[in-house]
Amino acid sequence: MLPIIFLLLEDETDRQFMENLYAQYHRLMYAQALEVLRQSQAAEDAVSESLLALIKKISLLRTFDSARLRSYVVVTVKHLSITLLNKRQREKIDSGVALEDLADAGRVDDRLLEEAGGERIRQAIRALPPREKDIMLMKYFREMTDEEIAEEIGVRPVSVRVHLSRARKHLAQLLLERGECA
Repeated sequence: MLPIIFLLLEDETDRQFMENLYAQYHRLMYAQALEVLRQSQAAEDAVSESLLALIKKISLLRTFDSARLRSYVVVTVKHLSITLLNKRQREKIDSGVALEDLADAGRVDDRLLEEAGGERIRQAIRALPPREKDIMLMKYFREMTDEEIAEEIGVRPVSVRVHLSRARKHLAQLLLERGECA
């Protein structure tokens, strides 16, 4: 069944283009979203939001060959899924619920997050050295991009990724040392 949002497109060629795109890539989009979000309904939401984002880029999408179009669609749904996952995690953090989904986006060791609750992780983050703590908070709680973080702390974006990797490892080490994970 085609999404009703396509009916909002006034131009018949745009509507046909999006219907073809949906028919061709729906399963791929859903699989990508499900891989990140791990929930069927959330994956469907991500696909719908991705379609809305893609509709805004129809003129650009028309210029792509099939391989580039496929890549663009996959990257769009993956990034949007990660954004939805981060939003869900922030809501869990705000409500004090466990952070087990943080690992779904490749953030921290899966096993540690399944075993450690939200409050334990918050406490461990507070125990990190100031720079690591700040970078973790900017990335995962304020949802800043690597570029935004780099600008704020005065380093290159590639350095932010290195600092984040070290901070995640340090966080995992703290949780293990505290005996909060097996």
